[in-house]
Amino acid sequence: MPLGVRVGIIGGSGFDRSDILSNRVEHEIVDTPYGQPSDNLVSGTINGVECVLCFRHGRKHSFNPTRLNYRANIWALKQLGANLILATTAVGSLAENFTRGTLVVFDNYIDTTKHRSNTFYDHEPGHLEGVMHMSMHPPYDRELRQLLIQSCAETPGVCYKDKSTVVVIEGPNFSTYAENKVFISWGCTTIGMTQTPETILAKELGLPYAALGIVTDDICWKEDGIVEPNEVVTIFKATFPKAMEVLKRTIQKIGEKDWTEILETIRKRTEEAVMKH
Repeated sequence: MPLGVRVGIIGGSGFDRSDILSNRVEHEIVDTPYGQPSDNLVSGTINGVECVLCFRHGRKHSFNPTRLNYRANIWALKQLGANLILATTAVGSLAENFTRGTLVVFDNYIDTTKHRSNTFYDHEPGHLEGVMHMSMHPPYDRELRQLLIQSCAETPGVCYKDKSTVVVIEGPNFSTYAENKVFISWGCTTIGMTQTPETILAKELGLPYAALGIVTDDICWKEDGIVEPNEVVTIFKATFPKAMEVLKRTIQKIGEKDWTEILETIRKRTEEAVMKH
């Protein structure tokens, strides 16, 4: 395993476990330059690879998608040495063939959020200086995506899709039928609330990022479809063991790969994207 590889794991709705880690250590991060993360982070190992676990909404689901401190969560992961990020997230289906319990490896997103801090470079005291103009193509790291796809294919009993454009809505309310018709016309096949600015912020810090979506409802694109929040969490938890097996396989593959050149290339690209006067 290459020296220094540490995988950040961001757990979504229903992800309230830290027992997936061996040799676990809890870290109380009181503050970052951007405020407090959602909860204490937990470090440990999975298949011999060092990992750091972040509970996106807090272990008690204390924060709705807009009130999340995405910047503090990503910053805290990097502060604890994470240099790659895998995330899980609950999403709704906008296509008939994306059924409940399907795992999805996103390849693109459309951001419709309005009220979230989406950069570390905001001219506030103590924050990163300058203005970053980071290309968001591709939004998800190609290397990590391929490892997730390979792991999905190798995991028994997993139904998966190897690409999806996810539309990110503000939340916390679910979308209307009229909105969903528009999103479908845009080519979106899934809908969620947390992929932005999380994806953007990871890129700003030079952290390769990929996400595994869990389809928790497949009725929101139907005219009479009403999404039940408790059912979303129930489906997420029921599907989570398969998603965790995919993550474990992916983390093992990460540990077998030399990321030195990839991370150095990303570091240089990230530095070049910052404009300072």
